[in-house]
Amino acid sequence: MRPRILIPVLLAALVLSGCSLLQPEDRTLTVTGSGSTRIRPDLVSVTLGIQTRNDDVAQAVAQNNVLAGRIMEAARTIGVEDADMRTIYFSVSSQPKYDEFGSPTGEVSFFVDNSLQVTLRDVAKLPDLLQSSINAGANSIYGVNFSVADTKSAEDEARLKALADAQARASELAGAAAVTLGTIQTLTTNAFSAFPQPYYPGYGLGGGGGGAQEVPTAPGTLEVTVQITVVYNVK
Repeated sequence: MRPRILIPVLLAALVLSGCSLLQPEDRTLTVTGSGSTRIRPDLVSVTLGIQTRNDDVAQAVAQNNVLAGRIMEAARTIGVEDADMRTIYFSVSSQPKYDEFGSPTGEVSFFVDNSLQVTLRDVAKLPDLLQSSINAGANSIYGVNFSVADTKSAEDEARLKALADAQARASELAGAAAVTLGTIQTLTTNAFSAFPQPYYPGYGLGGGGGGAQEVPTAPGTLEVTVQITVVYNVK
């Protein structure tokens, strides 16, 4: 009968040993702090589009090629390197023609669409790029996005602000809960950047606007935000 008595005794010992792990010094307080800093963008990318139409597909392509070449040359004149120009879309499509009564005539028109993505490393020249592209024949401009080549220094500054914010929050909560902050148990950081909405300059139709007024632009600033989660031991 003794073995049967030993079983509940051993179980009770295991429970008591597990409870002994939950000491007051193992209590923790978890807080999340955030910090941010603003910086001016030093890069901007924009997509320049050309659409041509002709009843002859070869002529439609040839016309598009000429305009695309003019736009690339216009970008070069304001300092854009060839490495910062990239064709992201090229399409040839057809559309049937209809007579005045809405009946198909059996003839078609051909459309050629070409989109060039340009990265400009001097944001102050964006108005020049937009206007010169329009003058060269671009009839579709979209996806203007500002960015920063290197955000490390901004992240470092925001991280220090986030840690200070977390420490302030922890001190406030510890005081309210009548506990004393101990050492930091774990620290986790997460950085992310909140960029402004893409800018759309409002040009989408037409075949070049020589002599038009320069396109106004506003690069604004970019906000880099860091969050830090800190786990403190408390007494």
